[in-house]
Amino acid sequence: MPKSSSKKLSMMDAKYWFKDRCSVGVNGSPLRGPGLICSVYLFWLVVGIVTVTGLSIYKLVRNDTYSRLQLTLYTLFIVGWSIFVLRFMYSACYICNGIRGFMLLFILGMVVHSVMLIFFGRIVNEIVFAFENKNKNVN
Repeated sequence: MPKSSSKKLSMMDAKYWFKDRCSVGVNGSPLRGPGLICSVYLFWLVVGIVTVTGLSIYKLVRNDTYSRLQLTLYTLFIVGWSIFVLRFMYSACYICNGIRGFMLLFILGMVVHSVMLIFFGRIVNEIVFAFENKNKNVN
């Protein structure tokens, strides 16, 4: 059997969901890559991943309320979701579908975070309130 020329796309790749919308340049090749807005969004996404990972690890080390297993699962789920979002958004921006990718991830993110709040709601509340209380004590 001859091999197919099209490669199999994963669901994590935006090419699976969207068609290429990049305009064609002067030399006939498409103008690809994240533009300015996508680059800024991807930068802040990386900053968010680092921050959330740092907060989760801090909570894991300074834990006095929750089990390490529950905090570890929470950290793994958050980091896994964030890496998925980063990978998907980069591929969506690469084929000039940043807005569509953002909207799809926004809707999917509401579902994922709602499910995560059901399982890890107390941990999220403690992380948020712990930093709110520290800010109130400073002022």
